[in-house]
Amino acid sequence: MASKEQLMAVARSCSYYRVEGMHNLLTYPERSCENCLNWDGERCKINVFDNVLTGLDQT
Repeated sequence: MASKEQLMAVARSCSYYRVEGMHNLLTYPERSCENCLNWDGERCKINVFDNVLTGLDQT
């Protein structure tokens, strides 16, 4: 399970991060995989989390 810090870092760097409408931007002002439409509560539905996280480690 990823940490809250990892979920936030990945969301800030992921080009696939999506929230539904302005309401969610106000409800969840902090980017996190937890509020991304591609997150199912436990994992990334489009399987990009690990690649983005690995990319963060490379910089």
